[in-house]
Order: sequence, then C-alpha cells, then structure tokens
Amino acid sequence: NSILAEQTKNALPGRAAVIKPSHPMPVFQLIYRSRANRYFTDDDLIELLKQCRSNNAEQNITGLLLYGHGSFIQLLEGDEAAVRDLYHHRISQDARHRELAVLHRTFAPKRLFKDWSMAFRPMDAARIRSVSGYTDPAQPAQKNRDLLAPLRLLELMQGFAADMRKR
Repeated sequence: NSILAEQTKNALPGRAAVIKPSHPMPVFQLIYRSRANRYFTDDDLIELLKQCRSNNAEQNITGLLLYGHGSFIQLLEGDEAAVRDLYHHRISQDARHRELAVLHRTFAPKRLFKDWSMAFRPMDAARIRSVSGYTDPAQPAQKNRDLLAPLRLLELMQGFAADMRKR
C-alpha cells in the first residue's frame, strides 16, 4: 500500500507512524430499549441527561435518548469497543431501568448525532405505537416478527436527527 509506505517513511525515528485511513472509518451504532423502574419527572430526565452527556463526551460517544410512557429507546454511536463497554458495563447495570433489549446493531458510514453527546426527544404515544411491536417489552413475542421494524426504528431516529439539524 503506497499510502502506508509513505506515512511510515515520514515517521520520526523512534516514533510510530500515524496511519490515516484513506476513507472514513464506519461508526458502530447500537439501539436498545428499556422500561423505567419508576416515572421520570423532568428533573429526573435532566439529571439523567447530564450524566449521559458527561460520560459520553469522555468516550467520544454520541446518540439520542427517547423517553415516553415509561419506556426508553436509545441510540449510541461511536467506536465499537467504547459503545459495547458503555452498554454492558454501565447502562445494563443501571438500576433506573429494566427489561433491556438490544434492538439493532450496525456500522454506519457516519454519525447521525455528531453534534450531540446525547440528544433528547420526548416520544409521544403515536410514535411509540408505530414501533411498539418491536420496542414494547410488555407485548408478547410474535412468531413472525416484523423484519422491517429495525429499519423503521432507525428511520425514526434519522428523522429526529434531520429535525434537530434544522434548528
């Protein structure tokens, strides 16, 4: 690879070459849902967002948190190891919610929420119902699970990202 050879040749003696990819690295995205253990007031949500934003900024993780009718849906995006670590060691251990389920994992060419360590949107009942078969832990599992549900959920989040960029 001529780019790698050139960057290695230009490295200072005793220092590793800085290898810059010729194309942007994909970003890992994880979407999960959970049910709150109690009703979240506005003050509770503000405190949760402060914690999320602080923790996420340290790890270069961005995303969106949706809350409505006692349910959370969150998209996390960033380095795969950092996102998985955050989900498995912090989020899944948090006593403020239960019934966690990962809904979607993928690599994307770019971040949806690059400007927000944690964007927030309240979610209304109609939006929740539009993906409820996939996101509502109280609903019984369906034999023929809707295979398009993850795409609708991602589309919903992309719509929120587009709305927020307009502001």
